[in-house]
Amino acid sequence: MKITTESLENRQLRMTIEVDEEQTQAAMRRAARYIAKQVNVPGFRKGKAPYSAILQRFGEETVRQQAADTLAEEVYAKALDQEEIDPYAAGTLDSIEYDPITLTFTIPLMPEITLGDYRDYRPDYEEPEISEDDVQTTLENIREENTMFESVERPAEMGDGVVIDLRAQSDDEVELLKGDDIHLILEPDNADPAPGFAEALVGLKAGEEKTFRLTLTDAFPQEEYRGKEAEFNVTVKEVYDSTMPDLNDDLARTVGNFDSLEELKQSIREQMLTEVKARVDTEYTEKIVKNIVDASQVDYPPVMLQSQIAGLLQELERSLKRDAKLSIEDYLRLQGKTLEELRLELEPDAALSLKRALVLGEIVRVEKLDVESDEIDAHIDEMSAPWGVRAEEIRTSLNSDQGREAMRSRLMANKAVQFLVASAKGESEAVESEEDLVAAEAESTDAQAEHIEAETEPVTPEAEPIENEETEADTNQE
Repeated sequence: MKITTESLENRQLRMTIEVDEEQTQAAMRRAARYIAKQVNVPGFRKGKAPYSAILQRFGEETVRQQAADTLAEEVYAKALDQEEIDPYAAGTLDSIEYDPITLTFTIPLMPEITLGDYRDYRPDYEEPEISEDDVQTTLENIREENTMFESVERPAEMGDGVVIDLRAQSDDEVELLKGDDIHLILEPDNADPAPGFAEALVGLKAGEEKTFRLTLTDAFPQEEYRGKEAEFNVTVKEVYDSTMPDLNDDLARTVGNFDSLEELKQSIREQMLTEVKARVDTEYTEKIVKNIVDASQVDYPPVMLQSQIAGLLQELERSLKRDAKLSIEDYLRLQGKTLEELRLELEPDAALSLKRALVLGEIVRVEKLDVESDEIDAHIDEMSAPWGVRAEEIRTSLNSDQGREAMRSRLMANKAVQFLVASAKGESEAVESEEDLVAAEAESTDAQAEHIEAETEPVTPEAEPIENEETEADTNQE
């Protein structure tokens, strides 16, 4: 068996196998016996026709074709062992020549990831702060939310609340706005639905009507009417005098379980700080991961990207069924797209998520991160608890072998992200020496394959050992 290999781009290998004639003849005899069992040969009982009779009736080429088909998987497996090739997924049989029998395969290899200098990446992190102005703005909002309204018989003044019926139309008599029982606070800086609207209502009493013209803003929803005048017709139904409470201990007791205004301020400050810190931390984390992924070199076979796209399609299909009660076929018809067009649209996002997954997976491998069984158990309990009466059902589903492996992959990716953030802040325990790093990089690609995962998990496609693009020889011909 003669084997030649040629490296292709995108982590693929072309392997050509020329089968020696001795092995070919043995395979042809096996093929002839198979053919004899499938068809009737005149003068012989079914399955008893000799090799020479099969060759004479069906021809050597047909027997060779059958032999090549049966040899393909056998010689492919032996060639992988002989050449010490570790494929990512099933190889594809591209072509077959029959004399001598020569098989050409394209083999997807394991991805190759070269990380950037992530241990030396130290972006600045600024601790978020809450100013007194921020707290005061929130307090003023609380005052407004607790404004007291009292119906009055007098004309409306700036700062009052009003209830109105509103109609607005363009000069070409197109109805632009229509609403009944609209509650509105008359504020001079309120430009909704048009600048000067609040001022136009000042002086009107309940039961009075007014028609006036105003210029619509550049933010008006109907683009063709932006900057144009419109005619407004307003009927005032009620006028309310508004009184905002003072900023004092009484207000603090009204809005929550606080004994004083200072306690309310402290609570506001802590809540705002928690919210701002969560946003800042998220932005900082995303910046770190994005820069480290961008700085890494990742090469993978096309089959990995196709698997990733298939995963996104399955995710879309599930969400369509759950949220919109639509099939993927109905969705494509409504969007006016083909499935192939949708796949092309999903490809950029799939490529980004795949690269991220591979980089995080490599960091997991190099840094020897791991997830313990009790961590998975705790996360399953945490995820199932909010389901109430269905908690046990959800827990059982998540606790399956497939569910635990998916959970483990997600937790591993999270640990990789946490490691990168800690490293960026100078808090992580990095590999201590260059020898440690070299040893970590030299680990088997099996370990790399095991940990390749992040938010969307690239998985090896389920397939036969060889995918054959050619039509099998017809051995059932008469």
